[in-house]
Amino acid sequence: MNVEDTTLSKSELARQKAEIEQLAADLLAANKKLILQNAEIEKRAAELIIINRELKMAKDQLESSNRELEAFSYSVAHDLRAPLRGVGSYSQMLQEDYAPALDDNARRLLGNIQKSADRMGTLIDDLLSLSRLGKKEMRIGRLDMADAVARVLEECREQDSYRAEVVIHPLPAVRADQALVHHALTNLIGNALKYSAKNEHPRIEISAGVDGGEAVFCIADNGVGFDMKYVHKLFGVFQRLHSEREFEGTGVGLATVKRIIDRHGGRIWAEGQVGRGAKFYFTLPAWEG
Repeated sequence: MNVEDTTLSKSELARQKAEIEQLAADLLAANKKLILQNAEIEKRAAELIIINRELKMAKDQLESSNRELEAFSYSVAHDLRAPLRGVGSYSQMLQEDYAPALDDNARRLLGNIQKSADRMGTLIDDLLSLSRLGKKEMRIGRLDMADAVARVLEECREQDSYRAEVVIHPLPAVRADQALVHHALTNLIGNALKYSAKNEHPRIEISAGVDGGEAVFCIADNGVGFDMKYVHKLFGVFQRLHSEREFEGTGVGLATVKRIIDRHGGRIWAEGQVGRGAKFYFTLPAWEG
């Protein structure tokens, strides 16, 4: 081996040594960084455990509050029935037995009392229906939504005639409780008929599609619509976007619908434009059979 080969060899060894030292330094830096990241992950994990615990406590408190509210609503509504029946009965007796002795204004006032008692009775029924939803045992099975919609429309025809054009697109079957979904459809379709009734050519369109395991339904009308800045109020109890003089109602129906859809693990939302109708969307688990 000559001197030049020896020199090159030493130079190569020095370069390799420098690379090894650099790699060792990089590895040490990476290890320190990993230790810091692990510490941060452990910190986040501890925070997540605390958050989950707090969420569970909040969920338990909310469920407890809902049970208390349901019990309170049921108790109040139930206890109101007897005195309300008395008000209605006595006002009717006055109208039937003493009408000739009363002037027009007195008869008008008695009529208003009767109407108010009837409205209160409807409100009590709606509140009782809402409070019972949390207690009702669900019977999940295959539900043909086309048949369900047809049944609701037939009931609407029998109870109150309407002149709306109703267009029904193919609707998929779902996994749902038949009675509860019938109740929800009755409210949604009833609202569509009611709020489009003043249109010269009222039209309702019911359509659906399947997205993954969800069936997404839409009930659209060309009625009075609503301002989207109030959309957050739609599904609250006693929340109304139109006065009772314009359209009758208790403000409980859509809250009931939302609770029904929630119990099925679905979602509900709405879109509207003043004077140009509204669309109500909701999802239910699609039937996969």
